[in-house]
Amino acid sequence: MKIGINMMSTIGAMRRDFEGTIKRLSEGGCSYFEVMSDWGAEKETIDFYANLTGGPSGWDPDNTLRRLEVIRQYGMDIRGIFVFDSVILQQADQLGQYCRDAGIRYIVFSFLDYGTIDDIYSKIETVRHTAGILGQYGVRVLQHNHEHDTALITDRDGKKKPIIDVFLEQLSPEELMLEVDTGWIKYAGLDPAEYIREKAERIMILHLKDICHDFREVSRDKIFVPCGAGAVDFQAVMDAIPADRRDSMLYVIDQDASGGDIVDDLITGMQYLNGLHM
Repeated sequence: MKIGINMMSTIGAMRRDFEGTIKRLSEGGCSYFEVMSDWGAEKETIDFYANLTGGPSGWDPDNTLRRLEVIRQYGMDIRGIFVFDSVILQQADQLGQYCRDAGIRYIVFSFLDYGTIDDIYSKIETVRHTAGILGQYGVRVLQHNHEHDTALITDRDGKKKPIIDVFLEQLSPEELMLEVDTGWIKYAGLDPAEYIREKAERIMILHLKDICHDFREVSRDKIFVPCGAGAVDFQAVMDAIPADRRDSMLYVIDQDASGGDIVDDLITGMQYLNGLHM
């Protein structure tokens, strides 16, 4: 199984030693990357979360292209870019041009706040508009879930349904696919395997995140562990993927933080996942 890494967790390590970190991940079994919108930023002193939310550093395509060359020297590639809603609103055309030129296949977005049902429908129109722009460049749009995406809301038809289902009902597969995060599904109190089985036809990417067994007893920012060390049953997750989708689906480890060396954790996770039956 080819496994990728979401770069959010490694931004600190890459700012300290970019090529050294890339080399370690390549030797550990990483095949590709899903980068963050600020991953190529050169201004290391700018607050990390300001970057993610469209702060003064923003997204630096020139530096990103230079780093992409290094990644390819180690036999890896970038498959997609993870952005937040401020980026898709402000930079869709720029992102589309860059992705076309760099051979990047998808943009993943995440809304950190949804608001009312009318706000949700406004966001749906933003996604539809953005998908139309990016589609001209051959780029797909995906929605990544956190735990709040599965919260119930009363839709305009009077029915209660998960927020993310409202998006899926209003947008076609050409306009929106899913990047399902196993850790946040578990944190929301749902069964990741059952969720994947239910949404299989709309899933393009699995974010393989594990969380500690006692995740209800610790703070949210302390729950992250290497894949295979926590509460998510990854063999059940793999078994839930339809046989005809296993080769086309992408698998990306997304460990938000580490109590030790994040690169070691990612390598441990890759080794564990490659030992599973597919």
